[in-house]
Amino acid sequence: MEENEYRSAYKSLNPHKCIFEKAINSRRCQCDASERFNLADREGVACADALLLKRCQQYLHCMREKARFSLQLTQVNGPLPHAKEIRVQLASILELHRIMHNSEADNGAPLPNIRELIASGIEQYGDLDSFPYPDLIKAISQFKSRQKRQKK
Repeated sequence: MEENEYRSAYKSLNPHKCIFEKAINSRRCQCDASERFNLADREGVACADALLLKRCQQYLHCMREKARFSLQLTQVNGPLPHAKEIRVQLASILELHRIMHNSEADNGAPLPNIRELIASGIEQYGDLDSFPYPDLIKAISQFKSRQKRQKK
């Protein structure tokens, strides 16, 4: 399948692309409002609720803007390059989960639920502008992605 055909099929199959698709596909967090699907040999994630999608977009926009300095960017006009986008999405969700549950990461713990975390954060802090951004930004700047596998 050519890349243009893939993108066209993807857009028709997934009109509400999950904004946290990269984080969810990393298998380190999940969202109960997401729906996984396969297209060709790739996996995609759709959002089942347009209102939730809007809230997630607002949260991620805030995170991208506030993380600009730590990501060494002067401006953010949409999605970031893959590695930086993974850092923003995954590190902010994992740290928000740690803060909201007052715990360290545990391999036996359930995966953080993005929809639930953002809703709980809004309930606790009042709105997106009041989230603990200094802690979230610190987690983004210290985030280490998984190590590449060594070829044998």
